[in-house]
Amino acid sequence: MPRQTEVIPLLSPSPGSQRELIVHRYGEKGKGKKVYIQAALHADEWPGLMAAHHLIPLLDEADAAGDIQGEIIVVPYANPIGMAQRINGKVAGRYSFDGSGNFNRNWADLVSGAAPLLKGNLTGNVEEDVEKVRAAFREVVSHQSCRTEVDELRMILMNLSCDADFVLDLHCDGEAELHVYANQQHEDEAYALCQDLDSPVLLIETEAGGGPFDEANSSPWWRLKEVLPEASHLPPVCCAVTVEFRGLNDISDELGRKDAQGLISFLRRMDIIAGKPAPQRNEVQVSFLHATDVLHAPIGGLVSYQVELGEQVKKGDLIAVVIDIAAQNPMEGRHEVHSRANGRYFAQMSERLVRPGESIAKVAGQEILAHRAEGNLLEA
Repeated sequence: MPRQTEVIPLLSPSPGSQRELIVHRYGEKGKGKKVYIQAALHADEWPGLMAAHHLIPLLDEADAAGDIQGEIIVVPYANPIGMAQRINGKVAGRYSFDGSGNFNRNWADLVSGAAPLLKGNLTGNVEEDVEKVRAAFREVVSHQSCRTEVDELRMILMNLSCDADFVLDLHCDGEAELHVYANQQHEDEAYALCQDLDSPVLLIETEAGGGPFDEANSSPWWRLKEVLPEASHLPPVCCAVTVEFRGLNDISDELGRKDAQGLISFLRRMDIIAGKPAPQRNEVQVSFLHATDVLHAPIGGLVSYQVELGEQVKKGDLIAVVIDIAAQNPMEGRHEVHSRANGRYFAQMSERLVRPGESIAKVAGQEILAHRAEGNLLEA
């Protein structure tokens, strides 16, 4: 079946202006596994846009060859609202200007609405009940508030993803190696995705916290069992992950083609596209979020990094120096920041003039860190 492209108009933000969302669909609805892929929910993170740009022609080729065995939905840009937000020429697409906060936080809770719809209606047959749960999720999403344009965008995106087997949310960090976030219940699939994408780091959580898009799609499948005992037989159907495609400025046709090939390999691995996967990496470092050290600036100032991304560091190693440029004696204004973990140095802030308390670097460790808590993502 040829690609179906849908143009979805969004609420007009003001008289005389209009935004729209583009949705590409492959395969036959309800046939085989379903994967949902979106890019740039944080609208100032663009490497995923390049990956999607190169992915769509590859999917067209697979479709023309009759190789698509499941349902694939690609949203090549997920946030036209954020992409239109500019201050002095710079896109500020992480937080909404309407005051609703981070575009990738506080997504809808499907469980509270779905549980009453499902109570007394599950049969114990896994296949039948999975479809009933998916239908309940769709029903809950259809009744979400659409009071604002951000509300409507959230409802549309969630409606496209809430019944998927795989949800791939494409983001990036400031400056970073490619890395993937996933729930522990889907570690095997996420590890394979890292191999296909050439990601050296997989970050695993038991609870992400904050209500990000990936967790809003995956966690309802196990949270439902906590409030509805008759759902105890249901598997964790939806594998939803966040892919961090390196850093903000890691955008090129070469990287886009590489990332698109990696996504195609994963779709083959999961039997959504016919053919053999072609992994780009063998070994992947797996770290729990609460074993990942998040380093913060002790003062406001100019940051100078002392190690290169990808290096293995030890506890106590010097990672960065934050310089107090107002210090009367410059050499007394240098404040060192040291790793509190043994692990891989994989991400750092792209801005070099930092505020006190800002997260400036990350080390993926192997041992649980006392100062880190689950449910905080990597924000504390």
